[in-house]
Amino acid sequence: MPKEPLKPDLDTKRKGPRTVYATLQDLVKLQLDAKGFSFLPKFAVQSILSGKHRSKLRGRGLDFDEVRKYIPGDDIRNIDWKVTARVGVTHTKEYTEERERPVFILTDQSRSMFFGSSLYFKSVMATHLTALSCWRTINVSDRVGGIVFNDQTDSYIKPQRNRKTVQQFLSQISDYNHRLSLTKETPADQNPLLKALTKANQLITHDHLVVVLSDLQKVDNETIKQLIKIKKNNDLIFVNISDPLETHMDFQQIVISDGHYRINVSGRSKLINSYKSKQKEMMVEHKNTFNKYGIPLLQITTEEEAITQLRSHLSHLQKN
Repeated sequence: MPKEPLKPDLDTKRKGPRTVYATLQDLVKLQLDAKGFSFLPKFAVQSILSGKHRSKLRGRGLDFDEVRKYIPGDDIRNIDWKVTARVGVTHTKEYTEERERPVFILTDQSRSMFFGSSLYFKSVMATHLTALSCWRTINVSDRVGGIVFNDQTDSYIKPQRNRKTVQQFLSQISDYNHRLSLTKETPADQNPLLKALTKANQLITHDHLVVVLSDLQKVDNETIKQLIKIKKNNDLIFVNISDPLETHMDFQQIVISDGHYRINVSGRSKLINSYKSKQKEMMVEHKNTFNKYGIPLLQITTEEEAITQLRSHLSHLQKN
């Protein structure tokens, strides 16, 4: 498809370090890295395809078209034995490739994502993953759009097959990313992921690839119900963005602060050991739940570049 010129990032003023905040310029530059992967993980049980193919989760990757008389050279695996037995002449099933696979991305920029102890904050990692996914989808000539959300609100970009839409989506995401701050208060009784999934279920119909970029802190029974509802007529993959400090807590001593008070905590304290135990139990529970409902759960950390992890998880010997 013909390339369209991109408008320059006029607002290059970054609110903080690039590991904490992402500008539109950062996300546009990632189009150069959007190759060498697709939404087809190495393991067939989690296969998710983008581009002009269906997911292996849905069988052969083809849509049934018609039954016709068998022609020598046809794949014998496609013979329709019921029709053959009924009419006494060998018939075969014919399939056609699906021509489109719109990609719908939900990008979490809520308060729980504003954390990081390694290379990037989780919120920045989510913006990078969104950008790479968008550019990759455009490169294979499919439509892409989605929802970016935080604790108070969300914005929807209708999936389209052009770079202007991608830039509009990424601009919204950068804006939401720069709204994050430790000083802002957020409602305690709100689940932004649940609201975003509910809205997604109202917007999309069927045959989409839905990619959720979030953490597991907001996953509960109601969010699982919404995920199951999406998966009923679409392919779905949940990308869990985590930070090693959330699970491992491998330190001798650490200072924890809320911006007003601080406390010194030993890495061997009962509090830390209890936290580690609960985090491990929560992860096992989530994995079991996702496996139970056949929802692929992709693990991404803040320790490596997004493209490195995508290629590791989703590469299937692609050169482009």
